[in-house]
Amino acid sequence: MESNEYILELNNIYKQFGNLIANNHVNIKIKSNSIHAIVGENGAGKSTLMNILTSVYKMDAGQIILNGKEVHFHTPKDAAKAGIGMVHQEFMLYRGMTVLENIILGSERSQIGFLNKKRDYMDIQEICDKYHFQLPLKEKIDELPVAMLQQIEIVKVLYREADIFIFDEPTSVLTPQGVKGLFHAFQFLKDKGKTIIFITHKLQEVLEIADDVTVLKDGKVIGTKKNEGLTEEILANMMVGREVMLHANKQPCVCGKVVLSVKHLSVKDVNNILRVDDVTFDIHEGEIVGIAGVAGSGQSEIAAALMGLATSETNSEVYFEGNDIKNKSVRERRALGIGYVPQDRMKNGINKLGTVWENAFMGYHLQHGVKKNGMINFGKVHDFTEGVVDQYSVKIQTDEDIAGTLSGGNIQKLIVGREFSQDKKLLIIEDPTRGIDVGAIEFIWKKIIDISRKGAAVLLISHELNEIMQLSDRILIAYNKKIQSPENSVSLSEEEIGLLMAGGKLSEH
Repeated sequence: MESNEYILELNNIYKQFGNLIANNHVNIKIKSNSIHAIVGENGAGKSTLMNILTSVYKMDAGQIILNGKEVHFHTPKDAAKAGIGMVHQEFMLYRGMTVLENIILGSERSQIGFLNKKRDYMDIQEICDKYHFQLPLKEKIDELPVAMLQQIEIVKVLYREADIFIFDEPTSVLTPQGVKGLFHAFQFLKDKGKTIIFITHKLQEVLEIADDVTVLKDGKVIGTKKNEGLTEEILANMMVGREVMLHANKQPCVCGKVVLSVKHLSVKDVNNILRVDDVTFDIHEGEIVGIAGVAGSGQSEIAAALMGLATSETNSEVYFEGNDIKNKSVRERRALGIGYVPQDRMKNGINKLGTVWENAFMGYHLQHGVKKNGMINFGKVHDFTEGVVDQYSVKIQTDEDIAGTLSGGNIQKLIVGREFSQDKKLLIIEDPTRGIDVGAIEFIWKKIIDISRKGAAVLLISHELNEIMQLSDRILIAYNKKIQSPENSVSLSEEEIGLLMAGGKLSEH
């Protein structure tokens, strides 16, 4: 009987926000004990659909069938009690609390009214060991890297023993080793009879792990296919409606003078722990320098120090166009022509409560000025915003929308568009395509190449090794607070770079 084959059926789901139809009569059937991928461009309605399933949003029309029976969830807790757990793209964690406290919060296993933290610690450590997650359970989450926060969210759902696991962009900041660990967890859960719904933009991952794939476009289902004979090209075409280039088409760099010179850079974190130790490198005009490294190897702290968001040690030297900028503020560095796409877009990239135009225009006035007779020229402000929104396909209703209400992928495109449209001389870019669909990745890669070939210097830090290898003119390796500069770095294989990222050495040829 059909209800036995399908653990979950979403029938005719409809959801509208103002004039925007996010889900337009969506029908998806999820087989029990399977891994079902849902793919689509930013704003296709993937996350909205999952938020309806977990009762974060209320649907305007439609029906949810779970284990053959119609269900009505009133709160996310109802969905959790019914065995549905979700790892969100933007994390639901509480600062000031430890990793352990964040994992057990809301799912406390008390004995006679008392918490048993020792037993909880052992249970969670067992989960971490089983799925190869290395989490500092007793540390507060406040200063942990994004990749680790994501692992905490995943362990939280594993701890809650759901039957259906929803993962929204779970690999967006994981290293190749981390992705392998996660897919091992997927397979392990499936072997235990669990069902996984996997939202992603990474088509290679879909082909590697999914049993079935549903493609959404503009809120509608384009089709659901078994993962037999599927290719990246077929899926990309379904998603975008045209052929997509999945490889960067890049001419060799004609490098000019040194734009950024970093000498003996050392950086400590807020707990006075050394995170970057005596790092030296240069970036030239027209050059894309990539830093590859496992999360937590110091690359994010390098970016923060170069932007003035972290203080470097006394003997560190940072020169931009020959001028010492070590003690300059973030504002001063932006005014000089340094742009920044941060890894944590919600914390450092946008003002969540500001409008789209306020966020798009952030920093523009420092370098270009927008005042006319002492007043802000709002015509120029809105024209610039319109250019960013149109060129980078940011899905909004008006530029008065509150930025925090946009999807994660659209926020990313807004930040990238803002920084790339301001004629910066140096761009420091962290994970530029995190949570972005394949069509937009193609566009952003092309933009990074175009901007560099017009003379800008680019420092690219990415957890996507393929992105580093496709775009970089030179690759640096971050490992254990240090930076290596391997010879002929762009001719190294993925395995060789992965070996250096793990602290290994290349064999002599």
